[in-house]
Amino acid sequence: MDKAIKITSLEAENVKRIRAVKVEPTAAGLTIIGGDNNQGKTSVLDALAWALGGDRFRPSQAAREGSASPPHLKVMSKMTPKARWPRR
Repeated sequence: MDKAIKITSLEAENVKRIRAVKVEPTAAGLTIIGGDNNQGKTSVLDALAWALGGDRFRPSQAAREGSASPPHLKVMSKMTPKARWPRR
């Protein structure tokens, strides 16, 4: 059986506009990141890309302005059976 990796949580601190955030996807697989302008929605996506893609995807000016601590990323994942889409 094929396996896939499922992200179970993302934690980011001092990345771009993010002071600290923890994202845990729902069991259904849909996660909505919302908020007002300049609240860090894109920063969460940038942190995820950096965490999964390595330094090649490190955002320019990755450290949060005014932070005394460097950026920190943590992604938790688990192996799951790969979903099979029904054929039409």
